[in-house]
Order: sequence, then structure tokens, then C-alpha cells
Amino acid sequence: MDNQELDQWVDRLIAGDEAAFDHVYQLTRTKLYGTVASLVHNREDVNDIVSEIYYQLWRALPSYDRKRPFLFWLNGLVIKQVSNWRRQVWRRFRLLEKRTRLHEEPDASLPGDALMVTETQRDMQQAISRLPFKLRTVILYRFYYEYTYEQIAELLQIPVGTVKSRNHLAIKQLRKWVDLKQVEEGLCEHVHREENKRVASEPN
Repeated sequence: MDNQELDQWVDRLIAGDEAAFDHVYQLTRTKLYGTVASLVHNREDVNDIVSEIYYQLWRALPSYDRKRPFLFWLNGLVIKQVSNWRRQVWRRFRLLEKRTRLHEEPDASLPGDALMVTETQRDMQQAISRLPFKLRTVILYRFYYEYTYEQIAELLQIPVGTVKSRNHLAIKQLRKWVDLKQVEEGLCEHVHREENKRVASEPN
């Protein structure tokens, strides 16, 4: 992604050039889609969340501070929308649990894929997907975006010490599931490789 080109189109969009939105979308969609897909396993939910993020981008753009990196600001919208989705999933899960106790049939529209535990595999992709959401989020922004601990703390609105602790716990857990060398040398490469895989399945 060419950040300079992105900034130019963002400036034009802020200035009122609505056609610039398509260029901003094209320059950010691959990375944004890959980010959401790493946090949310249900593909249908991923598409809905990405659509909502771009809708919120359009609405929130007037409040964007040009002194801050645009992609970092955009990831703030990602975290907000994924968090909203998780709350919705939890409410639906509680509803399903209640219905089960009442011996009712579960709603077929419930996102079962998002609640299933991934089977134990040595593949790095599966290992990362098995991490708890809070640990997976830190790993994603640490290795996929190469954000500093301080940037991640600001993005997630948690203390820097908490970010470091979650990063440590995530690496420690991955070492239990996959080869140590894969974790220490291949994690960053793996995440970028997964981005390329998702591009092929990404909606136009």
C-alpha cells in the first residue's frame, strides 16, 4: 500500500470529492479485509463487518485528525465494529443457550462457525485462530501491522503493560502448539502469506 497516495486521496475525500472514496477503498480493502478475517472466522460476518466499517468511515471522516496516520485511525473503526459484532454474537449465544434449556430448536441463522473451537493442528494459521480474541488481536497488530506496543495500547485503549503481557502469553501459547522455530521466525511471514490467500477470496 502506498501511504502517500492514500493520504492524497483521503485529502481529496475530506475536501468533498466523493469519487475519491472508491480510491480509498481500493487502497485499503485488502489489508482491512485481512484484518477482520483474522479476528472473525465466519466469512459472512466478515463481509458484513467490512461493509459497516466503510460506512462508518464515511460518517466519521469529518472527525478524522489529519495529524494521525489514516490507517491507524481506520483500525480504530475496525476494533469498534469487531467489538460490536462480538457483543451481538454473545447475545445470540445466550439466547441459543436459553432456548436449549427450554428444549427448543436453535435458530439456523446463528453463527455457529464463530463459536466453534478450532481443532488442534500444527499449522500456524490454525494455531493463531485458536488464540483467545484478546491475544489474537495483539498478535495481529504486532506482526501484521508491525505496530509498537504503545500504538497497540492506544488503539485498544489498554495499558502498555497489558499489551506486552498479552503478546507474551500469545507467543507462549503458540509455542505449545507449533514448532518453536515457526513461532520465532515464521509468524510475521505467515500472517503476510495469509493476507495473500484472502485476497483471492475477497469480494470485489
